[in-house]
Amino acid sequence: MVVEPVRFLPECAANFSLPMRSQNFWTKPGLLAAALFSLWANSVAAQTLLTALEQDMRHLVEVAKPSVVTIMAATATVKKEGGGLFGLFRGRESETPEVKIGSGLIVSSDGFVVTKESVVREASQIEIVLVDGQSMRAELVALDSLSDVAVLKVNGDRLTPARISDAGAVQAGSWVAVIGNALGMPQAVSVGVVSALHESGVIQISANVDPGSNGSPIFNAEGKAVGIVSGRMGLGPDGNIPENFFSCTALVYPLAHCLPRLREIVRRYYETRGWLGVRVVADANDQRLPKVLSVIKDSPAERVGMQVGDVITHFTGQPIESFQKLPEMVAACRPGASENLRVVRGDSVINFNIQIGQQTPAALAELQPEPETIAGSDDSKPSIQEKFKLENLLIHRRIQALERELQYLRSLQQKP
Repeated sequence: MVVEPVRFLPECAANFSLPMRSQNFWTKPGLLAAALFSLWANSVAAQTLLTALEQDMRHLVEVAKPSVVTIMAATATVKKEGGGLFGLFRGRESETPEVKIGSGLIVSSDGFVVTKESVVREASQIEIVLVDGQSMRAELVALDSLSDVAVLKVNGDRLTPARISDAGAVQAGSWVAVIGNALGMPQAVSVGVVSALHESGVIQISANVDPGSNGSPIFNAEGKAVGIVSGRMGLGPDGNIPENFFSCTALVYPLAHCLPRLREIVRRYYETRGWLGVRVVADANDQRLPKVLSVIKDSPAERVGMQVGDVITHFTGQPIESFQKLPEMVAACRPGASENLRVVRGDSVINFNIQIGQQTPAALAELQPEPETIAGSDDSKPSIQEKFKLENLLIHRRIQALERELQYLRSLQQKP
């Protein structure tokens, strides 16, 4: 069987013919090129904005991470064991350490750290881990139940404090980044936006906040600390917040609101603690003894003639059993008191009668909100909003040029 191709009659073929115009609008080369250029310009502008956003976020994380720490707080809990067969044997009680893990923020170069109060509540030992993995013991200075903030103190060199944002700098819709411990992963980053500002000043953000993120700081697009994570939001079917609930909505307590309280805590801390003005490390020959690494200018140690390399063996007439105990022994002295200090310098033993001083707190000058970057200043990095405005201006100018070209081409089309 042979199938012949379908043939259309001439009159049928006429019905299938497409209507043709003598002058098609899109056959003009200039109009087609203008339309293609417009699409290309919009695509390039969108890609440029995405690239700028990614670069700004990378810069934000790079600037902010050194001031973020992981906090490990050990709390001794009493565990009751069973009473034996039929209760004939008395139950035993044993203490098992429970470790809470959270995050915190370095707010001054002299070692003050803020975190959420519940992270370190009733802790018997607190340690912080810096971004480079260095671990150090932390002292609990104050618990502020009103703001749900705890203040810690560490003794370390080369600490990087965060820049603190002004209270009014954050608005609904602002980009923010959460940096902190999340599910056991330190220095994890989560990006979101400010979804609402409560009348109490609490900030509500939409960002991924996992268990372990309590106390994690949030930063704005300029890398300035805005606040610390206070908790997550979410309701179960019964209207209550279920246990182990995962939520992408978190509440943040603004740092700017608690700065006056933090400055008062710092002032009282230094008024009651003595200061020598030396930095020490463990002596290579005897790891128990502190060896002077540096002497601070105009400090009590410099005024009596202490030098780098001195090995401190006694303080207040007591032998030093551990170089880590020296800061605690000095801090326990009242500023203004005169104490005896013995050092070994080479083959000589030297006794100093040193007057305990009071350290000038760097935190009082650093615990201030920084003014936000002024748009258009030459020494500031353009923000994402400024880049967006610039791209919009360029696109607007391109559109104006295309409209002028279209008007010219239309005028040519209308000519006989």
